[in-house]
Amino acid sequence: MHASGTAVVLPVANPAEVSTSREASATKAKSSTTTSTTSTRRTLTTTLTTTTTPKSKPTTTTTTSSADVAESSPKHGNGNNNNGDNNNNNNDDNNNNNNDDNGDDNQTNVRTYKVQDQYQGDNFFDGFGFDDFADPTHGNVNYLKQSDAFSRGLAFVDGDGNAVMKVDNTNTIATGGNRDSVRISSKNSYTSGLIVLDVASMPFGCGVWPAFWTVGDNWPNGGEIDILEGVGNSNNAQYTLHTAPGCQLDTTFTKVSTRKHRRRSIVHSMIGNDREAKRVARDNANGFSAMAFTGTILTSNCDATINSNTGCGIKDPNPHSYGSALNGKGGGVFATLLDSNGVAVWFFPRDSIPDDLSSQSPQPSTWGSPKAFWSSSTCPTKSFFGAQRIVINTTLCGDWAGSAYSSDPTCPGTCAERVADPSNFDTAQWKIRSVTVYQ
Repeated sequence: MHASGTAVVLPVANPAEVSTSREASATKAKSSTTTSTTSTRRTLTTTLTTTTTPKSKPTTTTTTSSADVAESSPKHGNGNNNNGDNNNNNNDDNNNNNNDDNGDDNQTNVRTYKVQDQYQGDNFFDGFGFDDFADPTHGNVNYLKQSDAFSRGLAFVDGDGNAVMKVDNTNTIATGGNRDSVRISSKNSYTSGLIVLDVASMPFGCGVWPAFWTVGDNWPNGGEIDILEGVGNSNNAQYTLHTAPGCQLDTTFTKVSTRKHRRRSIVHSMIGNDREAKRVARDNANGFSAMAFTGTILTSNCDATINSNTGCGIKDPNPHSYGSALNGKGGGVFATLLDSNGVAVWFFPRDSIPDDLSSQSPQPSTWGSPKAFWSSSTCPTKSFFGAQRIVINTTLCGDWAGSAYSSDPTCPGTCAERVADPSNFDTAQWKIRSVTVYQ
């Protein structure tokens, strides 16, 4: 259903394309204390107490009752929940993107974004905590604490300045056992802003489930944004929201509906609906509104308490936006804008990164159509998304990759058998050039 209540027929999602929230599979929370780290813009200053709660992703479209989901909680845990409210960058009120009618005349100026936090090079890991709890998505991994991840060579900065996070590829384990891996969560959180991931290469392979995502406290009430995610040997990235009940993907922003939307905007101007015309002008200045997203809708209900926590997913049409195909092109940049207009995600291949983004003066309104866009018209961001922490992890098998394994003809045997052999995970590693947050 979209905003008008008219039924929309959506394509049936392939189980291998249906993401399950990493925050929805475990109820046990883990608490730890992180000492303060002092740094410049690149390494963040914060004193926090960490409380973590899980999250997980459904792998089929089988309906799960709200009671069942309440018992299993979210996709990968509440992202190191650091409960550092003093670190929440509550800048949404200053974004000049209010949905209120008041002040529409002043809403047409293009936003200027400036770097707030940058995670890069030798200081990359200073801004993150290591989540060493059990994988809430029931994957066959042991997430390591920071000292173990460093000493075992699963987290480090390489000679090119890339932050590397690996799955263990040296030790043989028993079939069905857990393999060492890494999951990190940012110490700072963000209520709004532009989050830019510059990735050189990412994990892929049979049974491998990597993700770059954000999550708020008290999942799913604080929301979850899956920015770069997939399983196995896919070549197309998937973008997904997981929220409390009430959030829907507005399907009128799809490419197919663009002309209809523009006609509607023109009609509003013609009939003298100045308030609507001003809103259209404001949204256009911020890079949204009549601009359609180009991805393929997989599911439209973002409610994490139903449909096995599938969320509302959009598939990137670019066949080089994920996995080995992305790596073969030298990686790329994923930019996510969260503000009161909604949530938008762009992907730029390495050879097509906008100059303004490369010069750290991004202007999303000049980037063209995003790959994915969830409008606040049917999912108000202020209602469904709290301060978001950035999470990066790689799990194996589990709720999504495990169920999708058998449907991939390129993957032999079972996922549990796959995990036993370390040589299967030589390509299961992140190489991240930077993560930059703009306000």
